[in-house]
Amino acid sequence: MDRRRLLMGLMAVMATSMTACQGRSDNTLLVAAIAGALSPQMLRDLQSRQSADIVLRLKAQESLVALFQQLQAWQAAAQSATPEAGPRRADWALLSDYWLLPAIQQELISPLDNVDAIAGWESLPDSWARLLQRSQDGLLSATGPTWGTPYRWHHLMMVYDRRFFNSLGWEPTTWSDLLRAELQERIILPDHPRLVLGLMLKAFNHSVNDPDPASHADVVSALETLRTQVKAYDTTTYLQSLVIGDAPVAVGWSGDIQPLLSRYRYLQAVAPEPGTLLSADVWTRPKGTAATATMPMSDFEQAWLSYWWQPDVVTPLSLLTQGLSPLLLADQPLDFDFELAANTVMPAPAQLQNSEFVEPLADAAIANYNQLWQQLRGRE
Repeated sequence: MDRRRLLMGLMAVMATSMTACQGRSDNTLLVAAIAGALSPQMLRDLQSRQSADIVLRLKAQESLVALFQQLQAWQAAAQSATPEAGPRRADWALLSDYWLLPAIQQELISPLDNVDAIAGWESLPDSWARLLQRSQDGLLSATGPTWGTPYRWHHLMMVYDRRFFNSLGWEPTTWSDLLRAELQERIILPDHPRLVLGLMLKAFNHSVNDPDPASHADVVSALETLRTQVKAYDTTTYLQSLVIGDAPVAVGWSGDIQPLLSRYRYLQAVAPEPGTLLSADVWTRPKGTAATATMPMSDFEQAWLSYWWQPDVVTPLSLLTQGLSPLLLADQPLDFDFELAANTVMPAPAQLQNSEFVEPLADAAIANYNQLWQQLRGRE
C-alpha cells in the first residue's frame, strides 16, 4: 500500500544538520523518514522549543519500501559479527501502519516502554492505542505492547474532474456513486484488495476489516457492477491520468491528492459518505543490538515524539506535511482555524465516526480477500 510522496525541502535541512560524528550522543537524534514527510519549518520550531542545543540528523528514503528495506539492512548489520562496522541505525523511523505487521514479525523494530510517560500521550484519541498495541505477531492486541507513536494520518477519498461532472449535472458524494452507469469504464481504483473491497464494504455500512467480505450479498453484487466501471487499477500514476483527462474520477489517499488541488483548479476532492478508510504514519524504534534495545528514551526523544500531537501544532502539521494531526481523530470534533478548514479535505465528524483504520487480519481472512479480489479481476 505504498503512497507516493512529493519531494519538499527536506534535503536542504539535511545538508545543514548533518554532523561527522557517528556515535550516539545525548544531543544528537538520527531520524529516518520518507523524503518530503517532514516540514523544515516545523523542524526549526521543534528545535527552538528545546532548552539544550540539539543536533537533528535526517535520513531520507524515496519510498516506504525503501525505508522498510533500510530497517532490514540495519537489523542485518546489528546481528553481524562486527555490528559497529555497519551504518549507524536511526533512532526513530517513520513507518506506515500497514508496515507494522511485517516489521514486528521480522523483529525490525522494538516495542516502546512507558509510552504513557510521554507528555500528551493520555490526551490522544483512543483509536491510536488500539491501532498501535500489537502482539508479537503484529496483530492488534489490547494487552500487547505499543509499537509506535502517531505522526499523522490520511484518509481514502475520491478526486474528480469537475468539468466532466458538470456535463452530467451531478457530482459524486458517496462510495456507491462509483456504481452509476455514467461512470462505466471511467474509474481508476487503487491496485490493492483491502482498499477496493474495503471501500465497497464501507459503501454498505460494513466494517472495512470484516474477515469475510463475501458473506455480504450486497457487497458481492456491487462488485459485479464495479467490475464494469473500472478503467484501471493503479496506485502509482493514477493522478497523472486524471490530470491529462484520461479518466474523470479516481480513488486515492488524501496525502497524494491534497497537493494537486491548488495546482489544478478543475479537480475536486471529496471524502465520500458514509465513511472512509484511514491510514497512519507512525514513529517506530528500529531494533538494534541487545545493549541499545534497553536504552531509555532521552528527553529530546520524548520531546520529538510528543511534538507532533501538541494542540498548537494541529494546523501547521495538517497544512505542511500532506497529512492530518493525530488530534483530529478525537471523538469530539476540535475547533480548528479557518485556514485549516479552507485548505484541507476532511471527513465530516459523522463520517469520521464511521471511518476505520485498515487493520491487519489473520491469514484466513487475508485469503478471503484475495479470493474475492481474484474474482473481481479475473476477467481483465
